[in-house]
Amino acid sequence: MSAEKILIDTNIIIGLEDNKEIDAAFSALQKKCQENDVQIYIHEASRHDLERDKDDPRKRVILSKLDKFLELRGIPMPAQSALNPLYGKIIKPNDFVDVTLLYALHDVGAVDFLVTQDRGIHKRARQLGVDNRVFTVDAALVWLRDKYEKISVPLPFIEEKQCQQVNRHDDIFTSLQADYSGFNQWFDGCIRKHRACWTINFNSAIAGIAIRKDETYADLVKEIPSAKIAFLRPPQKITKVCTFKIHEKFRGEKFGEQLLKQILWWACRNTYDLVYLTVYPKHKELVDLLQQYGFENIARSNGEMYLAKSFSPGVLASQPPTEALEYHRKFYPNFKSDPSVGKLLVPIKPGYYKTLFPENMNLKQVGLFDSLGGLSGSKIPGNTIRKVYICHAQINSINPGDILLFFQLKDENSKDSQCLVTVGIVDGFDITDRSEDLLRLTAKRSVFSKAALEGFTEGNSRKVKVINFLLAGHIKPPLPYIFLEKIGITGPYQSIRRVDDAHYKLLEQELHFNEY
Repeated sequence: MSAEKILIDTNIIIGLEDNKEIDAAFSALQKKCQENDVQIYIHEASRHDLERDKDDPRKRVILSKLDKFLELRGIPMPAQSALNPLYGKIIKPNDFVDVTLLYALHDVGAVDFLVTQDRGIHKRARQLGVDNRVFTVDAALVWLRDKYEKISVPLPFIEEKQCQQVNRHDDIFTSLQADYSGFNQWFDGCIRKHRACWTINFNSAIAGIAIRKDETYADLVKEIPSAKIAFLRPPQKITKVCTFKIHEKFRGEKFGEQLLKQILWWACRNTYDLVYLTVYPKHKELVDLLQQYGFENIARSNGEMYLAKSFSPGVLASQPPTEALEYHRKFYPNFKSDPSVGKLLVPIKPGYYKTLFPENMNLKQVGLFDSLGGLSGSKIPGNTIRKVYICHAQINSINPGDILLFFQLKDENSKDSQCLVTVGIVDGFDITDRSEDLLRLTAKRSVFSKAALEGFTEGNSRKVKVINFLLAGHIKPPLPYIFLEKIGITGPYQSIRRVDDAHYKLLEQELHFNEY
């Protein structure tokens, strides 16, 4: 296999923003790439863009930084009119450079991954469907570690508790104290009121925290009257996330996604109409994450954005999406299930299920290592929303927004053996027989090692199906195969198969999801 290639946005090197942080992280990225024979490239379009800088001393310094990297040259570009429909509107020269980088990745395949801190490029990548190959610096470091370093990382626990039970001297609070004057006094009030919160606990440290409180619509519009125009009707049940914080040293680990999943599942299952929080625009990655799962800006005050999310149409004034996948993102974890949406029964082996959904294991007997890994008891291991399922099934067509009904195959040690256990929503489908493609397609979501992924293609004549999906929920109680057969969904259950809409309607009546 040839060495993997990453293309870097030169703004990372220049350090236009947060110079010290990005430089330190990028130095670590360079080192990890060198250690693992991953080649780093810049694009000649980025160099040409920098050469237009009219500040000659600064330009010489910046260009000197680029000379140590390999350079992509001579890639012909289509006319701008041909690029606009696929890559989005190109208005400024910088837009054209952004599209040029994505074109080298997506259309030409000159590199395997693109690393950039530019939010605009990440947005274009999501629209293009290649966001699984576009990293931030921190995410690239996590990818390199997971792929090349055999490190045993314990699962973090998400715990629900009250503020008086939190170690207020944990260093996660340092940046909160810097951002918000009077934070300590405010947190004292949270302690006195026994305000509820969730923490992500990693070893002995707090990796993340979210503090919540119930509010009324009157509370919200009194605080910020301009928010009234954002609503079609006043929400009856509101929770405000007063604090949402992931410790800086855990950036790139997807802990923010894990904590967000906890909040949204809890709020949805407890019939809240609205969840909202305030965030400074400088926290770009958090803003992008929230907007990806349906939060929208309903107002601004004192430099902060008010980001709110509902769980069904009719609360916020914005138009609901018509496409199934975008509907799911907007109202996550709820999803569309009308006849236009495909439904698939997906058999999954117990070992694979345990790897994909560790928080939902229901074992008859818990071994020592399962207990240490947090797969039993009241604690819930952290788990992400975005996942990937890999198989050799015969199916060749799956659409974004299709519903995946995961059926756990026979397992003598599982109480959920031969049951329908989990629901996911498709957000991408690919087919390949090349290990290089498989590694690229699963880079951001795979829980498997490089060797395990290569095993899917080596010595197997069948093509690999890669299904990217969003975890919608776990079915409680699970539905046994005798129920499925009773409503007409008969075997065999050994390969992915479609479920017709009539059978799904019968099944849907018994689909109840977990409440965390």
